[in-house]
Amino acid sequence: MENRTDYCNCLFEQPWWLDLVAPKQWNEEIIKNNKDEVIARIAYVKGEKSIFMPKMTQCMGIWESSQIKSNYGERKRNYYKLFEEINKNKSVEICLNPSNEYVLPFRWMGYRMEPKFTYRINNLSDCNELYSRFNKRAKRNIRCAQKEVKIYTETDLERLWKTLDKTFQAQNRKNPMPKELIYKIVKYCDENDHGKYIEARDGAGNTHSCAYFVYDEKVCYYLIGASDSDFRNSGAQSLVLWEGIQFAAQKSCIFDFEGSMIEGIENFFRQFNSVCTPYYVIRKNGLIKDIELEAKMRIKKIIGYKI
Repeated sequence: MENRTDYCNCLFEQPWWLDLVAPKQWNEEIIKNNKDEVIARIAYVKGEKSIFMPKMTQCMGIWESSQIKSNYGERKRNYYKLFEEINKNKSVEICLNPSNEYVLPFRWMGYRMEPKFTYRINNLSDCNELYSRFNKRAKRNIRCAQKEVKIYTETDLERLWKTLDKTFQAQNRKNPMPKELIYKIVKYCDENDHGKYIEARDGAGNTHSCAYFVYDEKVCYYLIGASDSDFRNSGAQSLVLWEGIQFAAQKSCIFDFEGSMIEGIENFFRQFNSVCTPYYVIRKNGLIKDIELEAKMRIKKIIGYKI
């Protein structure tokens, strides 16, 4: 699997990641200048007649060379060219990287745009300074957890999966996570210095909380988080995140909490003095697909499903 350090905004656009989450389904469009230098690229995943986001993947945006960032005319022309093949599909859905702030060309191409939000810590250079800016509740949870649990970093996929099951059981939901894909991602990332497992476990061997982080030199993502509701008051989830942030400071420039649009989770992430960071989903669907999506959203609202 290729590990490309250039013309990718983040690891989700890397060939090795796409080979994991969408083998033989992904493609890329590249634009070069007259010096044969790549100045723009987009990777995407293609079904029979659709472009869609693969599982476990936050965003797949357009990478642009810094030399053209201030030239909106050239950027617009590049966007149109990059999307020539993509626009031929009946259904398109792409979550753009947060760095893709110039989104007007997508409107002109007929796309609907929906803002989504993640939370980020954009400067990991001083962990002591970061901790001092956490709110009182986060600090209290971390201190309490440090007295009750120990941190383990040897990857334990079975504990991770069992704790994920308990996380969704507490919500009266079946675990929707793709088990085989998670195992494949963790195995590859562990072997290639792209992943980190962190677990908080008490003296009796109970897993209070655990997480798996994926990273490159740019961003470390809180990809998977799981907690046992029987120990929700131990503060372990806050401690696991704090350990993850400190680890990220050794590897990356930014820590990304991976969402969420759910009010309670958003409140939790804000405790770490993270910054609300918007990014855009662009969509183009046929009439029937639009009706299906609208109906799905209304049904979720009626039954009280948190989105």
